[in-house]
Amino acid sequence: MMYGLLAVVLMAMDHRGQYVPRFRSLAGHLVEPVHYVVEWPVRALRGVFGYLQSTQALRRENAALQRDLLQQKASLQRLDAMMEENTRLRTLLEGASSGRRFEFQFAEMIEVDLDPFSHKVIIDHGRDRGIVSGQAVIDGAGIMGQVEDVFQGQSTVRLISDPNHALPVQINRTGLRTVAFGTGDTAHLSMPAVPREADVRIGDLVVTSGLGGRFPSGYPVAIVASIDRREGLTFAQVMAVPIAALDRGREVLLLKSVAPDPAVPDPAVPGPATPVPATMAPAASEAAPPAHE
Repeated sequence: MMYGLLAVVLMAMDHRGQYVPRFRSLAGHLVEPVHYVVEWPVRALRGVFGYLQSTQALRRENAALQRDLLQQKASLQRLDAMMEENTRLRTLLEGASSGRRFEFQFAEMIEVDLDPFSHKVIIDHGRDRGIVSGQAVIDGAGIMGQVEDVFQGQSTVRLISDPNHALPVQINRTGLRTVAFGTGDTAHLSMPAVPREADVRIGDLVVTSGLGGRFPSGYPVAIVASIDRREGLTFAQVMAVPIAALDRGREVLLLKSVAPDPAVPDPAVPGPATPVPATMAPAASEAAPPAHE
């Protein structure tokens, strides 16, 4: 009876004065800090996990974008050279190499040795990734060097600035072919076999000529920085500045030639060979490139 009477009184008070909702609201305000304190560790852990997941996702996305950008730069490096080749009808002379396709392999430098007598770097790809000796190595700007020694999990790359390295090149503007030698300085390459009266200008782009088979044609190598045509010299002393970041940077690309599938026509491969005029045929007695090209 007492509980029944209390219930009737509470219902009457609730109906007339809305006391129960007020009490419930007050109790809710008193209990809210307790809920906040209990839920705070869960919110903190959720926030930390969310931050870590977002950071990892951003890092993966950033790494993927950097790799895509590097590969796009590598693919665009031959654009200027291809335009010059089209204007000079170079396809008549180098039709066999113009249809070659290449695939890229990403690698990172793990050690750099810039000894004045030996410019080499070690990359984290080796025989286990299909790397072979002689593969061309580039970065996002131009030619860096070539693979020399291959081990199971890493490889040694000889840079183009190495004093014992020689690279067949050509002046992109005129097509003049010569050889660029390393000087032991990452900021300079020497081209001592340029005729004194040759059409070479400061600022000319130097690209790979494709001779020797190690480096594909048309990839940027250096920019002509100085020309010495003193009287009494048979050849001009031409110095060029490498375009690739030989003494900085970490990521590199390794080029690997891919044979086109004979069953699938390749739009890059020219049609039937056009007869080469006798006046345009390359000399058969042209000297072969040095051992370290």
